[in-house]
Amino acid sequence: MDVFSILTHEQVVTQAVKGISKLSKVIDWELFREELESVLGYAKRDWSKGGRPPFDPVLMFKVLVLQKFHGLSDEECEFQVKDRFSFMKFLGLHAGDAVPDARTIWDFKQALEREGRDGTRRLFERFDQMLSDGGMIGRKGSIVDASFVDAPRQRNSRKENEQIKAGKRPEGFEEGSAKGRQKDCDARWAKKNNQTHYGYKNHAKVDAKSKLVTKYETTGANVHDSQVFDKLVDKNDEAVLADSAYLSEEAREHLLECNCEDFIQLKGYRNQPLSEEEKKTNKLRSRIRVRVEHVFGRMSQMAMDRLQTIGKERAHHQIGLSNLVYNMDRYAFLMR
Repeated sequence: MDVFSILTHEQVVTQAVKGISKLSKVIDWELFREELESVLGYAKRDWSKGGRPPFDPVLMFKVLVLQKFHGLSDEECEFQVKDRFSFMKFLGLHAGDAVPDARTIWDFKQALEREGRDGTRRLFERFDQMLSDGGMIGRKGSIVDASFVDAPRQRNSRKENEQIKAGKRPEGFEEGSAKGRQKDCDARWAKKNNQTHYGYKNHAKVDAKSKLVTKYETTGANVHDSQVFDKLVDKNDEAVLADSAYLSEEAREHLLECNCEDFIQLKGYRNQPLSEEEKKTNKLRSRIRVRVEHVFGRMSQMAMDRLQTIGKERAHHQIGLSNLVYNMDRYAFLMR
């Protein structure tokens, strides 16, 4: 093949608006530059002293989006960017340009979360503000629900599991040790519908009209859904839909404080089953509430319901990035 044949092939591949390339059609990536430079401390750093200059922060952020969109590890992401024309086009790179290696990708992710900066949440909120300003989020009704995000399972003894459950690190699991770095003492076990999960939960509030995630929280898998209800629902919500797991006096009091309409699914009790009218009410609410399952279903398609990391801080970062990338994907669909 000659050079012209290669260029023609590259042009054909990169012109197709499919997969992750559709994000670049609707998202202005410079929107995140100021927030990224603030989180990473680039604005205060003196680059005149020499040393190897870092990759552009917007480029690195796009690498993380690409990685999350396709469920790639750091090493696989490095290889796929070098191997695929469409990925290089998305990042604004050309053949022969320097590509961030796996270690650089890992370092950038660490920098976003270093010293409690919670950079991922700040980026999520920046994009959420753009969606709100553009009228993409109706805020007439919100749906609250949670989904399991499975972490790598641990093979510990019963005694070690009891210590971890009590909030202690067993002997030999010290932070910084070779073994301790491979042990997740923050993830928890949970069982639902005869399925066992080990990891964390993505508690999300979703706009009922657009199916965009507007707020999220991260907890261990064993935390009941209702425990973070007050953190998700605020005075910006006019109405809230949720399944019967959220039904409690505390939840209703919180909705009253927020002046928010209560559309939580009703449930029956022993010797007090639901009436026919209440069943009809539940059916009407379910037709709207079920839209949140589409959100988690799409995340599952993109392998966002599994983690390759260890520890709550990294899980929080990955779950936040999942919600952000899902919103980007959903936004591209709505704009189309």
